[in-house]
Amino acid sequence: MINVPADQGQDWNELIPKARRQIIAKINRFLQTDIEKYIETEQTASPLTIEKNTYSMHGALYGTASNSIFSAFLRHPNFLRKIAHLYFVGGSVHPGGGIPLCLASAKIVEQEMELNHG
Repeated sequence: MINVPADQGQDWNELIPKARRQIIAKINRFLQTDIEKYIETEQTASPLTIEKNTYSMHGALYGTASNSIFSAFLRHPNFLRKIAHLYFVGGSVHPGGGIPLCLASAKIVEQEMELNHG
């Protein structure tokens, strides 16, 4: 799995095969073998398929880019004041991506629910 940016109109039909070739070449160099002959099944996901299958905006796995010191503050909150009892967890909401942070996000929601609903 490699990290890629959210879909902003990139040519994924060109980028996906190029990335695949680069990944295979790197693995081959590292293992000093040709791994392609061992691949029995393969599945590719792109921001286009991720958005289609998960409704993640622009197919971003982790929400807004995390390239600046302010990015944590720009993440989607764990709840909406406009819709009671609607909570969000996962990589695209506060505090961010990765399994530990997704679990922390779920813990925040649990605490919010306890505070607001007893």
